[in-house]
Amino acid sequence: MNRRSISRRPRLAILGLATLALLGPGAAMGAGTPAAIRVLSPADTASLTLMPLTVELDLDSDADGGSLLVTLNGADITSLLTLEPPQSGRMLAWADFVWGASLVLAGANQLDASVLVNGMLETASSAFTTGGDPYADAVVSTSIGASGGFNLAAMPDVVLGPPTGSGLFGGTLGVLSLGLSGEVVLEFTDNAIVDGPGVDFTVFENPFFGTGLFDIVDQLFSEPGTVSVSQDGVVWHSFSCAMDALDAPYYDGCAGVYPVLANGETDSRHPAVPTFTPSITSFIGQVQGSIVVPDGSGGDSFDLADLGIAWARYVKIEAADHVNGPYGPDNAGFDLDAVTAVHSIPLPEPASGALLAAGGSLLAVLAQRRRRRVAVECPRSPRAPRPRSSRLPLAGSGTITRSSSAK
Repeated sequence: MNRRSISRRPRLAILGLATLALLGPGAAMGAGTPAAIRVLSPADTASLTLMPLTVELDLDSDADGGSLLVTLNGADITSLLTLEPPQSGRMLAWADFVWGASLVLAGANQLDASVLVNGMLETASSAFTTGGDPYADAVVSTSIGASGGFNLAAMPDVVLGPPTGSGLFGGTLGVLSLGLSGEVVLEFTDNAIVDGPGVDFTVFENPFFGTGLFDIVDQLFSEPGTVSVSQDGVVWHSFSCAMDALDAPYYDGCAGVYPVLANGETDSRHPAVPTFTPSITSFIGQVQGSIVVPDGSGGDSFDLADLGIAWARYVKIEAADHVNGPYGPDNAGFDLDAVTAVHSIPLPEPASGALLAAGGSLLAVLAQRRRRRVAVECPRSPRAPRPRSSRLPLAGSGTITRSSSAK
């Protein structure tokens, strides 16, 4: 059972001018008495990657939660928010993975919030922009091992962009087969993976479940790979991966285990929203027709905090040296579909060595500012949902949720 450290209470850091320029002036907390309501995220004038958003509002503890109204580009998103209990005279309202094709727009966006505080209507807003995408942008190198090479002619496009998953019981053919002991290195050129709350990126392969008598799920076809990350493409940090033959088929800590549920070509699931539950082992023994497909993207997600680094721009996958399951002359080993950031910030153009020299500390400070610290149980899944209990009625449509425990 894995533990993830998550908390919704933002941690302040000493922000340099470069960081403030990236995040926008709304990121600065200001001096003196704080406003009755503030938008913490997305910060005003921020430039963000076009992907699901985290929305965070800081409220005076005297605010009437039932009167809270939050709109994003004119759409009411109040019902998506969770309201935390008061701490030190303030309250936090938040929502993770806010997304919709007509909700989060490419280019200019506007978030508006209002709430009654001691009978007075207080307001706050944030105007921010989004662009790019959270997917790997380039293939740096490829080394095909024995019995690999399927779709090599389709490189690099076959492993860039969103995944093309086929669900719990089907493996997509839109992959590159690395072969036994093969490897591939991908680069994020216009954005970087950053350490946020919970997991930070997801690697997609094409594992799938098989069924036996009476359509009972009795096996998992998986081909593991070790995942490493780097800030410069030279110094690598590797996640622990148990991928000996005896570790089959769940290969703790490896990529290539959890089936891919998101398909960027046909599905409304966003690949940057990871699957939290259920654990991979829970499907075994169930009747195929009775299984409810989990929420989220599927795939195997990883947390930069496990390696003690704040950001990364390169991801390397190294295939196992043994076969698990059926294979042909060119499709053995890890089959890479895509790599997607869960927490990402855009980088100025071009992403040069000079930029990295100047931006390394910027990204480190940003990631530190966004990290939270509350332990959450997570059984072989990237991040467990936060507790949601008593629901408070709102004025207008939807509800707001108050957490059962303070963060």
